[in-house]
Amino acid sequence: MSDSSSTASASISKDSALLSLNSTTTFSHAGPIVLVLVGLIGSGKSTFAQALQQCYPHFHRCNQDELGDRRQVESLARSCLQQGLNVCIDRTNFNEPQRAYWINIAREFPGTSVWVIVFDTPYEECERRLGLRTGHPTITSPAHGLSILARFASDYRPPAPYEGYDRIIFLKTSDQLAGVYTHSDITSILQRLQGSPPVTPPIGGVHTAFRGRGYTRYRGQRGYYRGVGQNGRARPW
Repeated sequence: MSDSSSTASASISKDSALLSLNSTTTFSHAGPIVLVLVGLIGSGKSTFAQALQQCYPHFHRCNQDELGDRRQVESLARSCLQQGLNVCIDRTNFNEPQRAYWINIAREFPGTSVWVIVFDTPYEECERRLGLRTGHPTITSPAHGLSILARFASDYRPPAPYEGYDRIIFLKTSDQLAGVYTHSDITSILQRLQGSPPVTPPIGGVHTAFRGRGYTRYRGQRGYYRGVGQNGRARPW
């Protein structure tokens, strides 16, 4: 092989490597996104949301603990969408009515996609994290956090296809990288979500609960619950 051929081959290989690298470290999407995080307190939502906003500033984090109440979150979400930004709803969003606020707001802005990430973190892991948590804006002590965790766990209902979101993925504890996300990690999660199958509501609006990989059991004050039944209510374990 001539020197010129070797040089050309090396150049092509280098360009291919750069394209491969860029494909895994960048993220783009046509149209705004409302990203709804779902999970118990201590499940890892805020850690992810903060890293997401740092890596991709056009995803604006809307956190209820910091803003004070849901209406403030709604106001900020609408303001961001009006500016052409994506929004990340960082709160528990533990049942259908709580998630409906953000789906309805997204529908006020034509062309907006609604994506959901469920933090599929075991109850015991949430307990452990809350025992170590300090400096939280609303949780004053580990005992306070555990009380809130038990209440939310007993009321938790997993997302179901009829709710109106467009895509959904579940992040297990092993996906959360000990709470430290690099730019590449965040990009990989967004690409995974973007490439997930579009959610199709059941024909006739039948309320059939989503029972995918995130079919999770949580322990709460009322015993054990695992997903939801055909009537949309939690079933005793």
